[in-house]
Amino acid sequence: MTADTDLDALLAVLPKPTPREALAELFAARRADEASQLEQTIVPEPVLPPLWPHPRSGIVRYPCALSCGWAHVEDVFLNDLENSRRLVIPVGNQEETTRAITAHANARAEEQRKRIEGAIRAHFEESHQGQEPPTWAVRRGA
Repeated sequence: MTADTDLDALLAVLPKPTPREALAELFAARRADEASQLEQTIVPEPVLPPLWPHPRSGIVRYPCALSCGWAHVEDVFLNDLENSRRLVIPVGNQEETTRAITAHANARAEEQRKRIEGAIRAHFEESHQGQEPPTWAVRRGA
C-alpha cells in the first residue's frame, strides 16, 4: 500500500460532517477568532474633520458618550509638530527599517490613546460624578 491509499482508507472510515455541521464549525471558529481580536476601550468613535484645505481639517473630536456636548479635541497636525519624537531610521535591511517605523508609530499611538483616555476620565470626574465612561469593544490595532 502507498501513502495515498492509506490516507484514502483512513478518510473513508472517518465520520463525515454534514454541510450544516461544517458551516457551524467554521462560523464558531470565526467568532472565536474575532472575539480574541477585541479589546475594551473608553475612547468613542471620533468625529472626523472636513477634508483639506478646510481651516479645521486637522481637528478630530472625541465626543462625550453621554451626549452632553463636551468633546476632547485633537489637532493631529499640531500634535505631529509639537509632540513628534525623533524618528531614527536605521541604515540596513528593510526589516530593521520597517521595525523602527512601526515602533515609532505604535509609541505615538499609545501616547495619543493615553491623552484621550485621560481627558475623558477627567471629564467624567468633573461633569458626570459617580459614573464610569462606557466601554466599546474594538479590534486590536484599529
